Amino acid sequence: MKKKFKNLNEVRKSIDNIDTRLVKLIAEREFYARQAVKFKTNKKQIIDRKRINIVLKRINSLSKKYKVNSLTVERIWKLMIKNFIILENRLFRKPKD
Repeated sequence: MKKKFKNLNEVRKSIDNIDTRLVKLIAEREFYARQAVKFKTNKKQIIDRKRINIVLKRINSLSKKYKVNSLTVERIWKLMIKNFIILENRLFRKPKD
């Protein structure tokens, strides 16, 4: 992960590559969220506080493992979870296949 750069453009190119990978991973995560909502029979199942806490604890542990600012990662995950909850609420209203 440590890399020496010659200039700002090289750094930005690396950031752009990571952004591309992150968007692909978020798309994959959205796919799984869309699958999960199909198994939820009650709208109250969309917000599962126990599961959210498990995810956040796991993310906090990974942050420490990879030596990344855990507060930043937690904020990103909370925002992502909030937006996937919005998605699931929207999808739940639709008739099931």
